[in-house]
Amino acid sequence: MKRRLSFAIFLIGFVAIVGQILLIRELLVIFYGNELSTAIILASWLVWTSLGSAILGRIADAIAHKHRTFGSVQIVLALLLPSSILIVRLSRTLWNIPVGEVIDLTMMMVISFAILAPFCFLSGFLFALGCSLHSEATGGRGKSVGSVYLLEAIGSGIGGVAFTAVFVHFLNHLQTSFALSALLVLSSMFLLLHPSGPKRGRSWIWVSGSVLIGLFALLALQGEKWERMSRGWEWKGYRLIESEDTLYGNLTAVSAEAQISFYENGLWMFTCPDLLTAEESVHFALLEHPDPKRILLVGGGISSSLAQILKHSTVARVDYVELDPTVISMGRRILPHEATVALDDPRVHIIHTDGRKHIKTTESRYDVVIVNLPDPMTAQLNRFYTVEFFQEVRRITLTGGVFSLSLTSSENIIGPTLAQLLKSLHRSMSVAYRDVLVLPGSTARFFGSMEHGALVSDPQVLVNRIMERHLALKYVRGYYLLFNLSQERLDYFRGILQSAKGTRINRDLNPSCYFYDIIHWSAQYTPRLKEVFLLLGRIESMWFILVIAAFTALFFPVAHRKGKEKALKPTLTYAVFVAGYSEMTLNVVLILAFQILYGYVYYKIAMLITAYMIGLILGSWHITPSIERITKPLRILMPIQGGLALYPILLLGIIILFQSSGHLSRTSSVMEVGFPLLTLVAGYLGGLHFPLANMIYLGEGREVGKVASLVYGVDLVGSSAGALSAGIILLPVLGIANTLYLITALNLSALGLLGFIHKSKMSQHE
Repeated sequence: MKRRLSFAIFLIGFVAIVGQILLIRELLVIFYGNELSTAIILASWLVWTSLGSAILGRIADAIAHKHRTFGSVQIVLALLLPSSILIVRLSRTLWNIPVGEVIDLTMMMVISFAILAPFCFLSGFLFALGCSLHSEATGGRGKSVGSVYLLEAIGSGIGGVAFTAVFVHFLNHLQTSFALSALLVLSSMFLLLHPSGPKRGRSWIWVSGSVLIGLFALLALQGEKWERMSRGWEWKGYRLIESEDTLYGNLTAVSAEAQISFYENGLWMFTCPDLLTAEESVHFALLEHPDPKRILLVGGGISSSLAQILKHSTVARVDYVELDPTVISMGRRILPHEATVALDDPRVHIIHTDGRKHIKTTESRYDVVIVNLPDPMTAQLNRFYTVEFFQEVRRITLTGGVFSLSLTSSENIIGPTLAQLLKSLHRSMSVAYRDVLVLPGSTARFFGSMEHGALVSDPQVLVNRIMERHLALKYVRGYYLLFNLSQERLDYFRGILQSAKGTRINRDLNPSCYFYDIIHWSAQYTPRLKEVFLLLGRIESMWFILVIAAFTALFFPVAHRKGKEKALKPTLTYAVFVAGYSEMTLNVVLILAFQILYGYVYYKIAMLITAYMIGLILGSWHITPSIERITKPLRILMPIQGGLALYPILLLGIIILFQSSGHLSRTSSVMEVGFPLLTLVAGYLGGLHFPLANMIYLGEGREVGKVASLVYGVDLVGSSAGALSAGIILLPVLGIANTLYLITALNLSALGLLGFIHKSKMSQHE
């Protein structure tokens, strides 16, 4: 029984992590992939898992036939996983959301909490039930919770590796889910057919289990058919041409009337034909330079922007950086030949890497650098709008060179939230460049140069250059430029930039443009949320720390009045919550820092998550075998909590070292090894903390299932709070440094309370 149970618990961890990745990726397609939605998804996942553990886990010890219940729930999970993916793809229809409409925060929460509830609730229950089963099978009360936690962590770690190395390369999401469902049914059969169980009904279990496994295997073999059919549900009103899950997310091409549009993770990339956007995206930048020869284009080239660049006869070389090779290959298959012919021009060199990584590592120099990417609506995109990025671009720009990027704006009326975003970007570019020019329009064009007077705002000069270069353009031409860049419009725009007050400079470790974009986005869809963000933006980080200090100070007289024994449980609960909160926040910080310093590569960030799970495994493995021999677990828990307080400060120092050292940040091996090790250390501390906290609770003679459900639930609630607050509040509002200071303050608070309890217990013993 023990081996069958160990495999079942291992499989729950394996299925949970892969299922989490699958459902997160699916929901990101619906939610356009920003960190705000990622935080909501993670919080939903953790909240429901904690509720399943806390609510149903309370009855785990009282269940008569635990192995049969465990196996039956596994079968339910096998049915729920692929069903949840299909419901995600139906969600726009179910909630009546038109294609292309941005989903507001409230609806994100409704969809996430509704879809993830069944699967996560039951998986949380299985943790508590597994602890109770393991305790019965082995007779070890204190060791069982740690052992189950370790087995589940090993399953999660191997699941993360399997997804990164195998599933994402060879199977689509539905095929992966069907394969996992077959494994769950197989595991449930092992438990339900255990020799100690009843003989009656064994034939029915064999037949029904074999049928289910065969059905899931058949569905996996026909996965491509189901994938295409269900993907079409997401694009009601459009014709789905092609959809593919790549290493970097979901890439989809749809058509409506005579136009083809590409979407990445549900976020619009480009439409073809769209001559106006293609012309505007590059010609303003090229016309700002008197003789553009060497060009760097980051993103958007296949949307006909590349073809527009080649119209300038002076251009001798174009380096086109596109992260995902599938964008190019899908474009060649789907788009008309005239849209992709520029890719084969001998002057064009396609580079498949992260745009910022290329700029940081290349030895090439350019006359014009054009960043053709979406607005900084995510922390990932924000790193192309920071002072540090502009300084990196400046390094690769030739004398007299021009840097260009754009930001969605408004033709005539610019509100206060948009003004803040525009001003923040203008101030940030002004730190890196001596001359900064912004041209107004529905898309504001920002230009930077190190030479005073090199940038041109006079539309007539730009018109003359069009004529000199014999450019046959349909939109960016004389009448268009003279109207859009009239002195009246230029003066109005400059006045808007000057009137915006209180804006912060956008930096890698303090992503202000991301914060202002959240405010601007909230003002359009959830105005009340905008007011909350504006209020938070005015709060200094010191106030958060003062609140923690005040809470800690108030605890001591309360504990003294109620008695030290009664104060142990709430103190331990607080310490577990803080540990869960810290672990998840540190994960978010490490992922963001890795994106900033190395470059966003999806499967390598998945590697960071796997490294964290390996850290949990090592921590649990280290302490679980000897946990029943520990006579004073509280004394050991205190230095672990202290480690959680010290680690954020050390982590900040390492991040600053990586950032300030150009050599280290440009060395791929250092970054690829260093960041997983940092993540592993964070997981290791969490792996030590959880079993010890359970041991202290069990020391009071409580039932294993109830203790496991309580502590696991509190840990997950802390993790969900960390995911939600880190993505929505802490990192956008406080930045990386202040967020890490806050984590240190929280753990010092928990350490102080544990120390107070420990000292009191020692005094009583003496």
